[in-house]
Amino acid sequence: MKTATFLSTLPLLGALALAPQAAPAQVSVTLHLGNPIVVTHYAPEVYGDWHTSYRTWRPVTVWYYDGHYYPRAVRGGRPVQIYQRGNERFLPPQDQGWANRGDRRYNYNRRPNDEDYQHAAPPPAPRSKPGRGRGRP
Repeated sequence: MKTATFLSTLPLLGALALAPQAAPAQVSVTLHLGNPIVVTHYAPEVYGDWHTSYRTWRPVTVWYYDGHYYPRAVRGGRPVQIYQRGNERFLPPQDQGWANRGDRRYNYNRRPNDEDYQHAAPPPAPRSKPGRGRGRP
């Protein structure tokens, strides 16, 4: 009887020997965060004096992650409140009057920190006003 039991287990042992062995897993993950956006420094000559121009700006939240700003929430990203005018996005002024809650629409709890001001791109060149440029003589 022992021989019969042994012979009946041989096919099972053979199947186990031929079964695929566990191998180390390799996982490749690509995070798609979207396209980063450019956030520049505020410059009154470009965006206007904040005392009179801030009402034309729209406060928006972007997320700072891994050295870039993104328009949508990014897991692990830090929310930063900036201003947007058209397609231009810029940090708020660093003026003391603005810092003392100059704009009631702005979320001061998400204001930029020193890293944001060090990382932001320079403002674009001021646009010349029509009729004030160096036209033909």
